[in-house]
Amino acid sequence: MEKQQLANNTKVDFIDPQVDDLLKHSIRTQLQSLLKAKLTVCERQKLLQKSFVDAITLVLTDLNTVTHQELVSAFETMYDNAVQSMAMAELSQEVLTHQYISATGLIMSPYNCKHTIKDVYRIKGYARGLDKAIQGQLKNKPSINVLYPACGPFAPLLLPLLSYYKETQTIKPSQIQVALVDIQPGAILTLKQLVSDLQLEEYVSLIEEADATVFEPQNAIDLLVLEAMQHGFTKEGQLSIAKHLVKYLSLDGWMIPQNVSVKGMMVVGETEFNQQWKTQEYSHSSNVGNEAQQDRVELGEILKINKSTLLEMQELELEDGIKVIPANQIVLPTGIEDMGKRIFAVYAHIETFAQEEVGQYDSGITHPRPDTSVYIDLKPKDIEHTHFVASSGDTVQFYYQLTGLPGFVPVKVQGIV
Repeated sequence: MEKQQLANNTKVDFIDPQVDDLLKHSIRTQLQSLLKAKLTVCERQKLLQKSFVDAITLVLTDLNTVTHQELVSAFETMYDNAVQSMAMAELSQEVLTHQYISATGLIMSPYNCKHTIKDVYRIKGYARGLDKAIQGQLKNKPSINVLYPACGPFAPLLLPLLSYYKETQTIKPSQIQVALVDIQPGAILTLKQLVSDLQLEEYVSLIEEADATVFEPQNAIDLLVLEAMQHGFTKEGQLSIAKHLVKYLSLDGWMIPQNVSVKGMMVVGETEFNQQWKTQEYSHSSNVGNEAQQDRVELGEILKINKSTLLEMQELELEDGIKVIPANQIVLPTGIEDMGKRIFAVYAHIETFAQEEVGQYDSGITHPRPDTSVYIDLKPKDIEHTHFVASSGDTVQFYYQLTGLPGFVPVKVQGIV
């Protein structure tokens, strides 16, 4: 008996910290729900609806008059209320935390996806661009269809905007119909609860559990809204999803973001990722230091993703069945004395629509991603198959692999003089 008790105690002592955090989250969410149980369903829904409208009202306001702290506070309130709807959906721990690698990229768990709704400047860039795109489409037609694949449990780029339209009566359900698609069962359960709580059923024509890379919409799409990426344009299946669904756009349909430009640079790691942020309250494109910018060696654009390039993209299939997209060639600059001490980094600049954007460091998806497997003017002591070694003046061809771990593969072009 004593041995059994000792064994049980040992299991408790060495519990996985991640599992413990998830358990605490589950308990906290349930307790919060109990505290809010004193509210009637109507009162809870009104708080939720108001928080969504308040947040997007600030976003659509002239941002020179709105402080960063005001935005953060409004978005935290929106998040807190959205999490209550998730709690009401009664997701099991397994459904809440299920995360895996699919054939085209990382499928994040509903638990991890829920934080996106707090990403102020990501949502700001998308919501402002989307609002302009919706208004622009409605100038030429009485109603439009919007598809939002891989939308996660809160569909944060669109549901707050729809709440604003409903409250202000600026755009009515007869003018816009939205389809929400996600592969995660937990996301679908939460979406149904959230749309019901927000009373947006008249705006949302479809909530479907499906793989966005094979989903076939029943109607031509006027606006395709997509954000399924990580920093450095890696891990998630943004390109695979976009490449599949772009063909369902109407002739005059638009993709949001309108353009994604992925670029490479060589940086001094200490300056880029540490020193320039020591005196800043938060990371943002407007807070990037002049010294850090001047210290960069920009390599140029590696890949451009928009409606035109997606329709023209050609896949190459390798012998092992892996598919890649040929990206751009870059000639590595010469005359940089400390090139061998620099780190290669990839970053994305996102133009959502009509000059609205998510700039460098505005969001986790636009933070430069260092790639320490790339060596320029430096040869590692022990070269592994994952290392890429090149010299100043070399021409490098980039490819983008469409696998469960999507990302860029650089290849040195031989024979270039």
